[in-house]
Amino acid sequence: MRGSSFRRRWPRKSTGTPVPGRMSFPVGCFLAGWILMGCSGAEGTPETEGRPLGAGQTGPGLVAADGSVDWNTFHDHAQTVQIMGEFAELYPHLTNLRVIGQSYLGADIHLMEVTNFETGPAEEKPAMYIDGGIHARELTSSQVALYAMGHLLNEYGTDPQITELLDTRAFYIRPKFNPDGSDLVLNEDQWLRSTVRPLDENEDGIADSDPPMDLDGDGRILQMRVPDPAGEWRKDSQDPRIMVRREAGDAGPFYRLEREGIDGNGDGRIASDGIGGIDMNRNFPRNWERAHIQDSGGAFPLSEPETYATVEFIDAHRNIYSIYHGHTSGGFVFRLPSAMNPDSLDRADLDLIVHLGDYYTRDTGRPVVPSATHPTDRRYGTLIQWGYSDHGIIGWVPEFSPPPAQWVPDLNGDGEVTEHDWHLYNEREFGGRYFQDWTPYDHPQLGEVEIGGWWTLFWGQNPPWERVERELEVQIPWILHLAEQGPLLEMDEPRITPLGEGIHQVEVTVRNIGFLPTNLTERGLEGRTMPDGRVMRQVARSPLVILEVEGGTVLEGNGRVRIPHLAGASPFSPGVSERERTVRFQVGREAGDGEVRVVVEGEKGGTLRSGPIPLP
Repeated sequence: MRGSSFRRRWPRKSTGTPVPGRMSFPVGCFLAGWILMGCSGAEGTPETEGRPLGAGQTGPGLVAADGSVDWNTFHDHAQTVQIMGEFAELYPHLTNLRVIGQSYLGADIHLMEVTNFETGPAEEKPAMYIDGGIHARELTSSQVALYAMGHLLNEYGTDPQITELLDTRAFYIRPKFNPDGSDLVLNEDQWLRSTVRPLDENEDGIADSDPPMDLDGDGRILQMRVPDPAGEWRKDSQDPRIMVRREAGDAGPFYRLEREGIDGNGDGRIASDGIGGIDMNRNFPRNWERAHIQDSGGAFPLSEPETYATVEFIDAHRNIYSIYHGHTSGGFVFRLPSAMNPDSLDRADLDLIVHLGDYYTRDTGRPVVPSATHPTDRRYGTLIQWGYSDHGIIGWVPEFSPPPAQWVPDLNGDGEVTEHDWHLYNEREFGGRYFQDWTPYDHPQLGEVEIGGWWTLFWGQNPPWERVERELEVQIPWILHLAEQGPLLEMDEPRITPLGEGIHQVEVTVRNIGFLPTNLTERGLEGRTMPDGRVMRQVARSPLVILEVEGGTVLEGNGRVRIPHLAGASPFSPGVSERERTVRFQVGREAGDGEVRVVVEGEKGGTLRSGPIPLP
């Protein structure tokens, strides 16, 4: 680990390395809905036989000596931090574990820098940003980020592709974007979109007044089957566990389905005002909207400490050229544009996005889906839209975990995959773990109901824990492909030519040997056009060549030359054409020994530094 350890409250910046430890909070104790049920005050929830939750079970050795981890599970925040810490101890030359901020409840937000530090610091290499877990129940996305971290570290020195990537590039990996929300899900199986910040969604004057609840104490929040003559559901004629939509002429009994819980606020509805309500992926500052347009964006852009920390970090690390923003579920990837009219996206940028997305389909067999297709109805305030608009970065939203209909086979041989096959598969492969038979329950308000149904947290939202690792593995090839696409600068050895009378010419050539240009996209070229035609303040800054002189003086200018953006191998960059540029300086030598150094601050293409070169 590198740096010092300290904690600060958002919005102040926090850097350094933490001491991994358990951050626990009995959230159930402050839920208004517990008033009728009581609160034990104990951390976590009762264990269910065979339950695939290990929240809080930290201890030595989550990472084996060979770097392997049990991936067929879901790790809470404390376990994730422990794994990151053990990776850092196992691979000190490839890692730097940092804290970049605190969550709403004060948990440290951890990020791992992964690169070969012997070839340079992460901030001086082109970098890919990977995160997961912005949405609380999307647990797979955190596992993908953590798995990618482990794969990079374990395969360095063995896999030539990964070795080259870590020698020349860096990864910023943040598995737990939202530690508060994901821990609440893992500890209590709670239902919430994102942050735990209270929000009065039903405008009854009390925030979070009616969340879903685990009434029967089995550690899961399932469904309630409520007898109702006007209900929209009936039992399947072949399997009474299955509920089917009621049609005209059907015979009863009929039911309505409710999420497990009570009417905690007296509005006549069950679980009508759950925990939180702000969607942090609607809280970013580009094309953000208020509640009358989009009701989950927060009080103002970056109102949440987790999103503030994200923007602060990416703004401070302008070497980032790709954003991989993990979500769950569906089994596809969302592409740009996200929070803008699709017709306003530059055509060359769209062609590039489609090109990169084609490799996702090649590597995973899954489709690429536009995030916005309507001219006015769109997602506002998303991370990938902010990254593109403010930095020219192409970002992606992979939705992991295809639905059961895509991986459960036709076991009964009727020619289609239905819920009947789901039950057969669940029983044969998992011992029935992911479906709870409907069980009578005396509800304090509704009377006799039944609690049961699919455990959707691991059957639909995320994969069953026995299938987690295979879902993680399939993501790696495209992650590595994206990582290879960034710009990558190289510099020839500076050449010094004596011109006479103590004057020397220093000449250096800089070129881009990567795929993307140093501006990344056509959006990256946009800036403020000055009266003389120069474009200033570009979205993505072009490389800056700096001459450092000891024992001499730069004769013209200040030794700083900003060169135009350099093209890469990409055919989707009409705004740039040069792949290399030569810069010349004149230096007057003073008495005694003199030397020069050249630094190229290429931002998204990396930073280059020559060694000291004596003046003849």
